[in-house]
Amino acid sequence: MPGLQLPEPSMEKLERSPLELVVCQIRYERNLAVTDTRRALEVQERLGGKYPVLDQAAGIALNILGGTSGMSTASEQQHGWNFRSTDGAWTVVLMPEFFALETRAYTDWADFSTRLNELVLLVVSAFDPSLEQRVGLRFIDRVKDPVIHSPEGWEGWIDDRLLGPALHSAFAPAIKACQQVLQLDGGDDMEVLLRHGCVPEGSPDDSVWHYVLDHDCSRSGGRAFSSDSIRNCTERLHTLALAVFQASVTEKLFGYLRGDA
Repeated sequence: MPGLQLPEPSMEKLERSPLELVVCQIRYERNLAVTDTRRALEVQERLGGKYPVLDQAAGIALNILGGTSGMSTASEQQHGWNFRSTDGAWTVVLMPEFFALETRAYTDWADFSTRLNELVLLVVSAFDPSLEQRVGLRFIDRVKDPVIHSPEGWEGWIDDRLLGPALHSAFAPAIKACQQVLQLDGGDDMEVLLRHGCVPEGSPDDSVWHYVLDHDCSRSGGRAFSSDSIRNCTERLHTLALAVFQASVTEKLFGYLRGDA
């Protein structure tokens, strides 16, 4: 199966950016040293005061067990750390099986990737992971400007081929929410999970309809953990995410978000 064939995306900064959340998560082999308070505090300190607020984090790990009676699953509580910026806009998550950087205050890729590469190098120095299992880069866009008052109102703004039921003459007036999921071969060992659709906000009598484009771009499969490889991978995933976003919207919407009108 051929991967996505999309034009090289524009790298222009959008004046009316619809980005709500950006997350990069890197999974590695389980490392319980992450739970050690002293070592976690060393990582936080070496991040240079960017994330001074410290919280314990908890999660559930699902283990698949095999035996004479067949396969079974068992859940296990895991503990780690959240380091947050003072305003709460940036968070570093450090867990035994993954670490992540997330923000609701994304300005540009140069800033995000600089912070991410710094975090990767510190994880390598502190915990020496040997196996990369997955690198995921997720962008969640919520387009709420322009203001649209019905699902079919997104015609001309979102590519018609994605709108589907919103353009169905019988279905559109009855839609209460519309979401679809596409699993796409991103080519070059990458994958895209695109969740998209329109959702109402406000009272039923006076609602506006936002359009959500949630791109989760990833590379999976075990390989030697390498900060250089991860840096190159995230650059490619960023380019792929931009290309998917720009293929999902019309030139009219892209120009509007760019600030042309």
